[in-house]
Amino acid sequence: MAGNVIWISGSTAFASALLISFILTPLVRRWAVRWRLGDKPNGRKVHKRLIPHLGGVALVAATVVGVGLSALSRGASLGWGDFAWRVLPALALVVAIGLVDDTRNLRALQKLVVQVLAGALLALSGFHLLLGVPFLDASPALVAALSVLFFVGMSSAVNLVDGHDGLAAGVCAISAATFGVMAAAGGSPTVVVLALVVIGACLGFLVFNFPPGRIYMGDTGSMFLGTLLAVMACLLTMGDPRPATFVGVCFALGIPMLDVALAIARRFAMRSPLFRADSLHMHHVLLQAGFTPRQILVILYSMQALLCVLGFGVSRGLVLPAVVGCAVVAAAFVSFLRMMVASQAVGGRAASDIAPSSIPLKRNLQGDIRTQRSSVGR
Repeated sequence: MAGNVIWISGSTAFASALLISFILTPLVRRWAVRWRLGDKPNGRKVHKRLIPHLGGVALVAATVVGVGLSALSRGASLGWGDFAWRVLPALALVVAIGLVDDTRNLRALQKLVVQVLAGALLALSGFHLLLGVPFLDASPALVAALSVLFFVGMSSAVNLVDGHDGLAAGVCAISAATFGVMAAAGGSPTVVVLALVVIGACLGFLVFNFPPGRIYMGDTGSMFLGTLLAVMACLLTMGDPRPATFVGVCFALGIPMLDVALAIARRFAMRSPLFRADSLHMHHVLLQAGFTPRQILVILYSMQALLCVLGFGVSRGLVLPAVVGCAVVAAAFVSFLRMMVASQAVGGRAASDIAPSSIPLKRNLQGDIRTQRSSVGR
């Protein structure tokens, strides 16, 4: 009976999130175009018309409606009331700062302060990332600090990969699907339904964001999805506090976490300021290598799917997927870092000099003429 409730609730959540996202995204696009809210063409950008970047509004609305209808469709037993009171204040902060940034352009440090505050609220509300190591998880201060860092990191990570049409939404959908499977196997019904909501919202949005994208999710959507994925990851590690669960969760967030690690590594290697935007993310170097926007999605989607499959295997206690996953991550890290350094050397002057920290991270940087109808980086 409990299983029936979960799947009825989850199916309702998925269908409603998909439908709301599909209906609302073009409406938000029309409104944003009318009010000139989006990435405007200039000398640095390859697109020739304004591309709205408030798609995150549709993603947020679809998620809220999906969870709300789930709670009404025999899903009250999942404890949505308590969950909402614990998570909504932090998510509201993230959405608010995203909206302000999408319409007024904030500095990275200003966003970081609000992200830390939102992460602290979630940690205080009981959402903790557990490593599965008893003596480490027994330290409240360490767990709280690690959890806040994780929330901020994931919020920023999805924001960074949202630099190519269809990338952030697709990667988040794949991660959410993996979390849903992990949760179903481990008995975490709340995560199952949340995962289905995120998948539905992302798929409805992808119809309009797949290359050539007609709308971007902006910081509103990317930081919201990053934070929500981090919440689901915490719930999984809290429900099954083992090192295998922690490692499996990290693999399932593979592409965003790898892109952040590469950003930190290359900026240290190139002695560039940590918070200065550049055009050397994974999708950028693949673009410079001659791949088309859709080929880039196939490559990065495939990498994400592989890491998610390996992550699920790790979460079930298998050793071989852990070894293979570490090898894949290490090989990808070294390969992409070498491509980034080589691209920087060939390019003459740093992309980070072209886009100082006073320029918002979400703005597109000039790329190859092949990408005239696709966003190539933010």
